[in-house]
Amino acid sequence: MSKTLSQIFSDGTLVDNTIHQAKEGFFYADRSKEPIEIYCGRGTNHPKVVWPLLNSAATLNTEEAELVFRMPEADYEHNTDDPFIRLTGTNPNPLDFTLVTGNLIGCVKAEGYTLRISSRFGNDFLRYIIADADGFVELPEHGGIDEGDYDWLLIYLWLIRLKKAFRLGLPKTYETRVESLAQVHGRLDPVDYFLNQERAHYKCTYREHSYDNDTTRLIARTLQHLDSHDFLREAHTLNQTFQIATLGRRNSLQDLLAARPVQNPFYADYNPVIVLSKQILRNELSDFGNRTQTSAFFFDVSMLFEYFVRKLLKRAGVLFRNKTSRDWTIPSGRLNRSPRLLIPDLVFDIGGATYVFDVKYKSFNFDDGVHRDDLFQLHTYVGQISNQCHVAGCGFIYPIRESRWCAKELGYTGGILTDSFDQAGRDIPFHVAFLCIPENQSSGPSAFQSRFRSNCKAFTDEFLKRLAVTPV
Repeated sequence: MSKTLSQIFSDGTLVDNTIHQAKEGFFYADRSKEPIEIYCGRGTNHPKVVWPLLNSAATLNTEEAELVFRMPEADYEHNTDDPFIRLTGTNPNPLDFTLVTGNLIGCVKAEGYTLRISSRFGNDFLRYIIADADGFVELPEHGGIDEGDYDWLLIYLWLIRLKKAFRLGLPKTYETRVESLAQVHGRLDPVDYFLNQERAHYKCTYREHSYDNDTTRLIARTLQHLDSHDFLREAHTLNQTFQIATLGRRNSLQDLLAARPVQNPFYADYNPVIVLSKQILRNELSDFGNRTQTSAFFFDVSMLFEYFVRKLLKRAGVLFRNKTSRDWTIPSGRLNRSPRLLIPDLVFDIGGATYVFDVKYKSFNFDDGVHRDDLFQLHTYVGQISNQCHVAGCGFIYPIRESRWCAKELGYTGGILTDSFDQAGRDIPFHVAFLCIPENQSSGPSAFQSRFRSNCKAFTDEFLKRLAVTPV
């Protein structure tokens, strides 16, 4: 198989948390796949022409990217220090370099070329955890999705958020109206009454609820804009509801983009929909900004996966402590500054004992084990939290492909590797737990959902069982 470098970069070959390498004219997507021969054509197909894109992606400040999805209400944070890619090698050239991806997926565009990073677990996995994060575990069938295109990600997130907000009903606002009515309603205009008594109509000023407002007009226009998209096939009722609420009126794009956030806290769930609607109407999908400049679209899957695991355990009855507790701080040596706050991913209590876990979306290395820095971080968490709580166990949670699960025979261990370490004279159980992600997605989203849901239940059951039988 032969591809140009631009094809390799744009067609979804690159995936997160993976080492990719170009060597002697071949591109190695990862260790488990067949190498791809790099086609060295002329003009736009020559590797040297697309090479500046790699340098742009490697030096891009992810915090300044045009679209970085964040969910501040979800109780997790995006690490803006993470680069999109790491480019290494001595005297790198288009046929000899190493490209390392991390937790960010999305794309970078520069000089007319595109570099895309996909999820190593596939789009069905992404759709599942995005929907689950917003309370929609049951997902409908969706088709027509290009694996190398991330337009669907923004649209899908928007639709999920809209469904969540719509549970509250249509957003309504008070509006002041002035009309001539057959009966007095509100405040009567006395001058108009005496001048026009024979008409038997009264000019009244009154306030009433209206569904025709900035928010509904913006959403109605977005639904029209996306009318032909596959995700909107079964959103006909939503579309019809918003068109009726706005009387089918067309407003200028400038007025729609000026829509302000909803002030009524009851309808606060519509505010993320407003933000995403504006991004969609500005065409901030496949075309980010000026093509002559570097622009980017990022999504931090590690944050979402952490939140997904947290929700799995919450549903199983786990009670979490506040991860930003001010009790968990350590001095940092900074002059006139407060101590540094420790923020472990998962801190929860079971049976009067406390457990501390970090969720890692990165790929687990079975030869080297947990990364050195991650171990040091966990030991710091356990040591500090032990000052206030009785820590009875700790560890890490990783996602893992079904094929690796089978190759490492994790079924025999229940998907959990258990050991212990000594801290301050106490023997503390240490666990590395794995959530198995189905791989064969060719049978469709429904089959993936069913298998993944089963895997999630098996994970929570075994995880809580292991903690319960571990000596405190």
